[in-house]
Amino acid sequence: MLYGIFSDIHANLPALEAVFRSMDSRKVERRICLGDIVGYGVSPNECAALVKQHSDVCLLGNHDNVALNREAYSDFNIYAKAAMEWTWKHLSDQTKDYLKSLPYSVEEQNFTFVHSSPMSPADWHYVADLDGALEAFFYFKTRYCFIGHTHSPVIIATNSENPYEEVPTISEGPLYRTGPSEKALINVGSVGQPRDRNNRACWCLVDSEGNWIEFVRVEYDIEKTQNQMRKENMPMFLVERLGLGR
Repeated sequence: MLYGIFSDIHANLPALEAVFRSMDSRKVERRICLGDIVGYGVSPNECAALVKQHSDVCLLGNHDNVALNREAYSDFNIYAKAAMEWTWKHLSDQTKDYLKSLPYSVEEQNFTFVHSSPMSPADWHYVADLDGALEAFFYFKTRYCFIGHTHSPVIIATNSENPYEEVPTISEGPLYRTGPSEKALINVGSVGQPRDRNNRACWCLVDSEGNWIEFVRVEYDIEKTQNQMRKENMPMFLVERLGLGR
């Protein structure tokens, strides 16, 4: 089965629409969203409706949870705080109800899906370095674990039950075929706000039978998103970073 796995849309509707068109062209059969539908951008309700309509599974992200006032945003930077305050004013009841229904993690066949880290999904740990990635291996039992949260696509793979016992394989793609005994942690990157110096939307194509993983990059109308954000007086830092991919 061909899976389309994506994360961190952050209310960027042109990027999400482009990713769904890309998935259609690649004949994706099952779509999994790893969360953070809202935050930063100015189309939270439209993005939530599109994800609900076109995804088979969707998880809760930390920005989604803050948008529901379930936790404080004290650890957000000033730009994320400004965007969240805008989101609170514009989030529809339908979107709130949808976000409230989302789980923190899901297991399916050989896959574990979680927004941040399998170690403690509701605590939003960042898997931002190799030590964090190796530690995460101890917290999922499936062959593959797919995460988002850092907005940077990468694959960490190991043949060992204890990942600290061997040097892991680190791949930034775009294409990786897992070995017959490899276990892998995959960060699928970001649809709406990539931070790997590549401003194109990113999603992950996975063949569950052929054991290959591909990071798919998609051009979208960045200027359209930026103009929408300017009209809503979003911080210029958030507007400009979309063009820089950081």
